[in-house]
Amino acid sequence: DTQKWREELEKRTSTHIYRIFKTEIKVEQCYDNRLESKILFQARANTLELNKRKRYKQEDPKCELCGYKEENLIHFLIECKELEESRNKELIKKCKDENKELMAGKI
Repeated sequence: DTQKWREELEKRTSTHIYRIFKTEIKVEQCYDNRLESKILFQARANTLELNKRKRYKQEDPKCELCGYKEENLIHFLIECKELEESRNKELIKKCKDENKELMAGKI
């Protein structure tokens, strides 16, 4: 099962960060029915409805909160100044990394 799961995961370009950190099939204890849990799952699976997807429809991909040119996963999780107060400061500090993709994966 694990080998087949890895092979299927490798085929999906949208799961780049997820593949780095999810190395085995197992139950994750961080998910429950809270909104934060849903957002975390969607971020890890790269299924958040971010404006970056709008570029494929020739629509404006900018962040509607701060106006940054492209609302993508890194911007949403780490960079958007309008979400600064909502972030868990201790978690961000603990996951700090120069490589923002790696940082996002640790969150």
